[in-house]
Order: sequence, then C-alpha cells, then structure tokens
Amino acid sequence: MAVAPPKVYPDIYSFLAPENFKDVHAGKLVLITGAGGDIAQQIAKHFALAGATLAVTDISLEKLDSTVELCRERGAEVAPFACDISKESGVQGLIKAVQGQLGDIDILVNAAGVCTSKPIFLDSFASIWREVEINLGGVLLTTLNVLPSMKARGRGCIINLASRAGTVTVPYLAGYSISKAGVIKATENLQKDLDADGLGDNIQLYCCHPGAVLTRLSKRPMDPVVVEAYPRLAAGRPKWLQNYRTAVDLCAAACVFVATGRVKDALRGRYIDCEHDLEAFLSPEAAKEITENDLHVLKVDFLGGLPNDGGTSAGSFRLDSD
Repeated sequence: MAVAPPKVYPDIYSFLAPENFKDVHAGKLVLITGAGGDIAQQIAKHFALAGATLAVTDISLEKLDSTVELCRERGAEVAPFACDISKESGVQGLIKAVQGQLGDIDILVNAAGVCTSKPIFLDSFASIWREVEINLGGVLLTTLNVLPSMKARGRGCIINLASRAGTVTVPYLAGYSISKAGVIKATENLQKDLDADGLGDNIQLYCCHPGAVLTRLSKRPMDPVVVEAYPRLAAGRPKWLQNYRTAVDLCAAACVFVATGRVKDALRGRYIDCEHDLEAFLSPEAAKEITENDLHVLKVDFLGGLPNDGGTSAGSFRLDSD
C-alpha cells in the first residue's frame, strides 16, 4: 500500500517549532556558508536556538554583522569568517581557521549562492561559470575539506541548499539551473560513496530546496539590459514574485531537524522540499517506498517506459558484478 503524500506547509508548522529542538545540537559546531543571506541568516539563528556553536562565513565580514548579532542575542557562541568559497585555497584556509579556533565541524550547511537570471543571448560564459563555481564549486570544496575529519570521528552531517530550478526546466535561468542540478547530483553521488564505504549510517548528506522565498536576491532589480530587450518579462515580474510565499525561516527549521539524523533512512543523499511535512518521512514505510522507487533524486525517463539500464550494455557497470 502506497504511503500517503506529505502535507505541504509554507510556514513553520508545529512539528518543526523551535521549542521542540531546544539544545538538540548543544555541543556541536555548525559551519554555514553564505551566512549573510536572508535564508542562511535564519539557518544560523535556528541552530543558535538549538544550542549549537556557530562558524559563519561570507565573502566579507561586513555581510555577517547582523547574523552574528542575531545569534549572540540568542546566547550562541558564534565566530565570523570571510571567505570566497569558490577558491580552493580560501576554503582550505577557512576550514583550518575554524578548526583552530572552534574545533572540528559537526554540521556543514552550504547556503552560499548567486543567480544572474539572464536570457542566454544576454549572458556570458564568465557569468554562467561564476554561478557554477560558487553554487556547485563551493559545495564541493567545503565538503571535500570537512569530510576527512568527519570520517576520522565517525560522524557528521552536510546540508546543501539547492533549488527547484535544478529539477525543472524554465527559461532564463541556465547558469543557476545547471549549478543547482549539479548540487543535487553531487549530494546523491557523495552519499553513495559514503554508503559504499560503510559510512552512510554515521555521515549523511542532504539537499534542501527552501521553497519560493522572497529574499533580497529574488527581489533585486532586473538588469536594465534585460528590461530593454525583454519588456514583457519585466512587465510580468511583479505578478511572478507574488508566487514567492514560503516563509524565510521554514528552511532553517527544516535544517535543524534534518541534522538530527532522524530521517537518514529515508532521505540521506536525496532532495528535500522544505515545504513537505518532514514528520511523514519518519516511518519505515516511507523509507521503504522512497528507496524501493528511488524517489527524491534526479532521474531520466524514456519513451515506452524503457529502463535506464545502459541498453545493450546493461549490467556492464554494476559494482557488484563478478
């Protein structure tokens, strides 16, 4: 019998209420990238409410002032770090600095991201690649630099913020969609490696879509060049922005819960829509349906229902073959 679909909520609901997770992450160190952004700032605040120690980073220390103040007002120990997470040397220095000042990282939240939202004929390789370097490259760099210590200690959690744009095809979001699809697939693949090495029960990765949140990034003015070339797009933007109805702190509450590991059997390595009722994923029946049907992942469907098994080379790439 199929499991009933989860309820959908645009705001924090009773199961995710912060008071339910007071001090649940006490004694843990959480590193949050892009922490000067609206969603990431809320993530920092909610981990502070959950008792965690926080390391927050963004491209400059000035971007972190309000986030640091918000967390300290809630009694959290928090340290800011400036870092360009698209640069390998910068990320290596960041992780060393955090470990030296605060200790080993228990939870990593990759929330840094950029979006240019340009039609392809007005975009450039440099602009698209910048989105890939920050949105996807930053995830890979931070992850690869924290995983060794997580492996050594036998525990850890990494949450990558993705987007619905990485799962559907819409116009004028090429760079952003490419990068976010990469984040989703990277989460799947890295978790598969951990599972194959027998580490998946103790180290989990998750990929979270925060919902349609009206942030400073989504509200920023359109590029004048785009407005001039695509007047209908500009005229329709106010109506489009009315669809952004998800609360800015819903993803934050979801991240605090996901980092407890309580849905690791159902959702580790998979894509989570933060508007879905996460309590529905606690049951063994939900985990079974998700794993047996390979749900919450990027997939390709073929005409006539043909399986994606490699065709005439089916079975050639199985790791468990003789």
